[in-house]
Amino acid sequence: MTQTSRAIPLGAFGPDARSVDTPVLDSHIHHVEHGDGDPIVFLHGSPTSSYLWRHVFTRLTGRGRLIAADLIGFGDSGRPDIAYELDDHVRYLDAWFEALDLSRVTLVLQDYGAAFGINWAARHPARVQAVLLAEPVLRDIASADLPQPFVQAQQLIRTPGDGEKFVVEDNQFLTQVFPGAFLERPAQEDLDVYLAPFPTVEGRAHLIRFPRNLPIDGNPVGTVEFLDRSVEWLESSSGVPKLLLTFEPGFLLTPDILSWATAHIADLEVRAAGQGVHFVQEEQPQAIADGVVDLLARAGDVR
Repeated sequence: MTQTSRAIPLGAFGPDARSVDTPVLDSHIHHVEHGDGDPIVFLHGSPTSSYLWRHVFTRLTGRGRLIAADLIGFGDSGRPDIAYELDDHVRYLDAWFEALDLSRVTLVLQDYGAAFGINWAARHPARVQAVLLAEPVLRDIASADLPQPFVQAQQLIRTPGDGEKFVVEDNQFLTQVFPGAFLERPAQEDLDVYLAPFPTVEGRAHLIRFPRNLPIDGNPVGTVEFLDRSVEWLESSSGVPKLLLTFEPGFLLTPDILSWATAHIADLEVRAAGQGVHFVQEEQPQAIADGVVDLLARAGDVR
C-alpha cells in the first residue's frame, strides 16, 4: 500500500486526512482516510467519487477510522481494461477489503455503493458492525415512480449508439443528468472535481455501464439477480443495526422500495433526514453523520 497526493482535493476532508492507494488485482483503489479504530467505510455510486462524502467525513472526526473509497474506474482509482460490470466492481472491492484487512466495519452507502456494500456484507457477515443506507440501489424500480425526463434519458442511454453518443461522446450524462439530481445545482468548483476524472472520450467509455445497469421495470435481469443475492442476508441479519434515511423528494428510494425495505430488512430503522434528491451527501451531511453516530451507539460503540 502506498500513500500519494491525489487529484481529489484532500483538504476538503479535513487537515489530517490521508490519501492512499492500495494495489488490488491489476490496478489500485484510492481512498481518503482519517483516524483510527473500527473502520467506517463510505462507498459512492454513479458517477461520483469519494469527494461526495467530504462534508459527512469532517463531521465524524474522532468516531473511528474513516475510509472513503473511489470505486474502480472512478475518482483517483485505477482504470484497468475491464468491462465495468457489477461483478467487476465486486472483485476489485473484495480485493480492497482484503488488502486493508477490514473487520467490525460500519458501512455508509449510497447509490451503487449500497448494492456493492450490501453484497460484500452478505458474503462477510462476521465482519459487519452496522449499515447506513441513503438513496440506495436496492431493488428493481418501477419507471412509473421515476421522473419522466429521467426515464426518457434512460431509454436514450440504453439505445445502442445513441447511448454512447449521449454519455461518452457528448458527455451529457455528466454535464446534464448528474447536475439535475440535486436540490440546487452544485457550485462549479465542485462540479469540476466530479468532472475531472473523465476529461476524454476514451476515459468516459465505462460511465455508460452504471446507467445501463440500473434496474428499471425488471431490466436488466442481471442487475435484478445481483440484488437478489443479498436478500437472504438483509432478512436474517437481525444482529446488525441498519438505518435507512429518507429524503424529500428523494429519487431512487420510491414508496414501493421503502415498503419492501421495512418488510424485509432486519433490525432496520427508517428516519426522515430532510430535503434532498439523490446526491444527498451534498444536501444533508449532518443528518447522515448523526445517523452514523446513532448506528455506532446501537452497535455498542460508545465513543
